[in-house]
Amino acid sequence: MKRNVPQDYRIHRHCFTGSHRLIEPLLKYFSNMFIGFTALLTYSSAWEARDALLNIPLERILVETDAPYFLPHGVPKSICQYSHPGLALYTVREIARVKGLPLKQILAALRQNTNSMYSI
Repeated sequence: MKRNVPQDYRIHRHCFTGSHRLIEPLLKYFSNMFIGFTALLTYSSAWEARDALLNIPLERILVETDAPYFLPHGVPKSICQYSHPGLALYTVREIARVKGLPLKQILAALRQNTNSMYSI
């Protein structure tokens, strides 16, 4: 990416599930890179993604559903079989929990980040 993408290009790293060690060099190089997290964060097995989330600045985070995949943990398939945007709050709550910040602060930051990334 560093050879082909301008350093100030806006980038949304979709559905990030990896480690902070993997993404940190790209975050340092690309000043307008945002990292998207899904409801995968709600699963106990996602310790590596939660560790990355903890170490990524809030102003570089986006939330996404990756619908129809990644139904949030705890949502019974008998109620909802597929992920959809209405379930994004599960991911937002997990971000607040991991970061130890109020939900209101997370929501405000995510709105600002989405505006910065997509100009909406």
